[in-house]
Amino acid sequence: MTRRNKAAKAKAEKPAIDSNDKEPAKEEVPASTEPKELEEPAGSQVAETIQEPSQEEPENEKTEAVEETKVQADESSAPEDLDTTALISDPLSSEERDALTRLRQHEPEVAALRTAVQQLKEKTVQSAVDLRSMCEDAGRIEGLLQVDAGILSSDAVSTHAEWPAEELRQARALLAAVDAWEEAMQKGRLQITSQGGAEELCAALEALLDSFVAVKDAEQAAHAGHCACVERADLGVDAKTMTEKPLVEALLDKAIELRSSEEAAAERFRSLLLQDSKHRALGELRVEVPVELLQSGGSASQTATATAQSKGLDPDEVAIPSKDLLKGVEEPQKMDAAQLWHAVHTGDLEIVKAFVRRGACTGKSRDASGHSILWHAITFNHHSLARFMVETFPPGSDDGIEVDEVHQRRGDTLLHLLCLSRSFDAEAAALFKKLATKAPPAVFQKVNHAGLTFAHIAASNLNFWVLTFIFKNFQAQAKALVCADSHPMKHLLQAMPQPVPPPAYQPPVGFPDHFRVAAMLQQDSSGVVPYADVAFDVGPELKGVAAGRFLAHRVVVVAQSPKLYEMLETIPLTELPKERIRAAVVRVDERISQEVWRSILQFIYQGTILQEQCIYLHDVARCFELLFAVLLFRLPEPLLHLAQHSLYVLLPVSNPTWALQVFQLCAQKEHFDNQELRPIRDAAAWLLLHSASKFFQTMDTKDVCETLEKVVKSVERSVFDRPRSMSVQGTSVSKQDLIANSVQGIPQDMLAASMRGIPQEPSTCQAVLTPSFPIGFRKEL
Repeated sequence: MTRRNKAAKAKAEKPAIDSNDKEPAKEEVPASTEPKELEEPAGSQVAETIQEPSQEEPENEKTEAVEETKVQADESSAPEDLDTTALISDPLSSEERDALTRLRQHEPEVAALRTAVQQLKEKTVQSAVDLRSMCEDAGRIEGLLQVDAGILSSDAVSTHAEWPAEELRQARALLAAVDAWEEAMQKGRLQITSQGGAEELCAALEALLDSFVAVKDAEQAAHAGHCACVERADLGVDAKTMTEKPLVEALLDKAIELRSSEEAAAERFRSLLLQDSKHRALGELRVEVPVELLQSGGSASQTATATAQSKGLDPDEVAIPSKDLLKGVEEPQKMDAAQLWHAVHTGDLEIVKAFVRRGACTGKSRDASGHSILWHAITFNHHSLARFMVETFPPGSDDGIEVDEVHQRRGDTLLHLLCLSRSFDAEAAALFKKLATKAPPAVFQKVNHAGLTFAHIAASNLNFWVLTFIFKNFQAQAKALVCADSHPMKHLLQAMPQPVPPPAYQPPVGFPDHFRVAAMLQQDSSGVVPYADVAFDVGPELKGVAAGRFLAHRVVVVAQSPKLYEMLETIPLTELPKERIRAAVVRVDERISQEVWRSILQFIYQGTILQEQCIYLHDVARCFELLFAVLLFRLPEPLLHLAQHSLYVLLPVSNPTWALQVFQLCAQKEHFDNQELRPIRDAAAWLLLHSASKFFQTMDTKDVCETLEKVVKSVERSVFDRPRSMSVQGTSVSKQDLIANSVQGIPQDMLAASMRGIPQEPSTCQAVLTPSFPIGFRKEL
C-alpha cells in the first residue's frame, strides 16, 4: 500500500475509532475557541499514521513521506494562504478563454489555415488572389467561432492558439486598397456615361487617382515590412496602370467638355490637378494633363471655343455634319448633340443609327475635343459601334472615317487604341484588320508622346494576334518596326517568362564490363573489323569522297536510332575493297563533323559518354551539330540533354546567329511540339528578341517576318503553357539563369562572325574507336 493510500485510510478510519471507543468521552471544546487546535489532531494523526511504518522503509522514502505530510498539514491548517492564492489574477480574460476554447473546438480548420499561411510565406510571388483566398478561409473560420475580431487579434489568443492575426491584418490592409481601387474604377466607368456635373466628375477622378497611389504605396510598404506573408506581394500595379490610364484620359477629355459648359468647373478641375498627390498619380500613370484644365482666368467657354477653332472645328456645329454632307438629306427638326455623344459613350448603336439615318452624323463628326465617333467607340470598347461606323462610312469616301486620326494631346492612333482594348476579342481583331488594311505606312510607324508605337503596346499586352497579323501581312512595315531604335520586341521580352534551364547532363550507367560490344570495333589480326556491315561516310566531300568513314554493326546502331533502322532497311550492301567487307554505306549529313559523329558512336557502343570525352563542348558550332544529329537520327535522350545543356551555356556568349540557327531547328514543324526541346527553343527565342533591333537589320524582310512569327508563337506557348522547373535525379536546377543574365555577354557587334576554324580531319576513321576512347581531356570542362 502506498503512502498516499495509507494516509487516506487513516483519515477515513479516525472517526470510526472515536465513535466506537468505550472509554468516557473527553470534555468537548467550544467551537468558537482556538479553531486551529481542532484541525491539528487530524494532521497529527495523519503524520503519526504515515510515520509508523516508515521505520522499516528506506531513508529516501521516509524523507518523501515526511515532506508530503508537511504539505498536507500546511494546506489543512492555513486558510489565510488559500485566501491569498484566490486573489491572484488570471492573465486571460473570460472572453479570451472562451475564444481559446472555441478555437480548440475547430482545430482542424485552424490548422488548415496555418498551413495555408505557411505556404503563402514560401511563395516567390504573393498575388492578390492568394491573399484573398487566405483571408476568405480565415473569414469562414471566424464565422464559425463567432468571436469578436478584437479578441482574436489579441496577443494572448494569437500566442496560445497560434492564430495568424498579424498576417491577416497585413493581408486585409492590402486587399482593402485593391478593393478601393476597383470601386473607384467602377465609379469612373459610370461617370463616363452619366450626365452628372463637374463635382461628380471631380470626385470620380480624385477617387481614381488616390486609390491608385494607395495601392502602390501599400505594395511598397508590404515589401519594406517584416511580415513574410506579404513581403513579396504583387498587387498587379503594372496591369492596373494599363487599365486605369485610358479611363483617366477619357475623364479628362470629358472634363474639358464640362469646363466649356460650366463656368465654376474650371477652377474646380484646376485645383484638383495641381495637388501634389494627384500630380504624382498622373505622372506614374503617364497621363498628360490637358493644358486647358490648368489654365486660370478667362471664360471657360472661350477657352473651349479657341481649342475647337485651333483644330479646324466650328464650335457651333460640333458633332453636326457640314451643309455639304447634308445635301439631299432633310434637316431633322430637332438635333441634340449631347444625346448623340451620350449614345456613343454608352454604346447605344440604335440611337447612333437613327442619327445616321437622319444625316445628323458621319464618319467625320467630332466632339468638342476633336475626337470622332469611331475614336470614342474604340476607346470605350464598343466594337460593334466602331465596326458599324467603318462599314457605313468607309475610308476614302467624302464622309468616311479617317484611319490616320491622331489624338492631339497623346499622339495615339486608332491602332494604339485597339491594342489598348481591355478585351481584344474577335470583333476587335476584325476591326484592326480593316483599319490596318487602309492605313498608310506612316500610321504603322507613328510614335505617341510616350515614345511607343502600337507594336510596343501589343507586345506589352501580349497581344499575339496583332503581332502575328502584322508579320504575315505587312512585312515591310513589320521589319521597320522591329528594327527601330525604340526596340518594341524588348517589351515582349519583358512580358515573357524567363526560360527554364534544361536538365543537367547526367551520364547514364554504361554497359557492364562483360558486355564488350565496343570491342567489336577493333580490327583483328588481318586488319578487318569483325562482322561490320555498316559504313558511315562523314564530313565534307573532297573530289567526291567523304573526308572520313566509320564502320559499325547494323544490329547495334539500329537498336538506338529509329531513323537508322528505317534507312538501313532499304540500303543494299556494297562491296568495300579497301575495308574488305560488304556493308551498307550511309552518307551522313555534311553539316555533321567527324568529331561529333565519333562521340555519337561512342555513346551507342558504350551506353554512356562522359563530358570530358567530348572535347568540343566549348564550341557552339560543334554543340549545334550534336543537337542537329540527335534530332535528325532520333538518337537517345541523354545525347539530347548533353547538347541542350551545352548550348544553354554557350548561346548567351555567342553570336546571335547561333541562337537563330538553334531556334529555326527547334521550331521546325516536326519538332515544334517536342516538349523536350522547349528549354533550348525558349532560350534561343529570348536571345533573338533581345538583339532583334540590330540583328535583323541586314536579313531579308521575308525571312525576318517568318522567323519572328515563329518566335511569337513560341513565346505565346511559353506564356500560356508554363512548364514546371526541371530537375534530374533529385538535383534541382540552379536558380541563376544564364540566359536572363546574358545581356553583358552578347558581343557589341551583333553581326560579327564567330565561326571557329574547323580542324583538319583524318582521312579514315575505321579503327579509331577503342574501349578506352583516348580522344583527349580538357580540365576546364
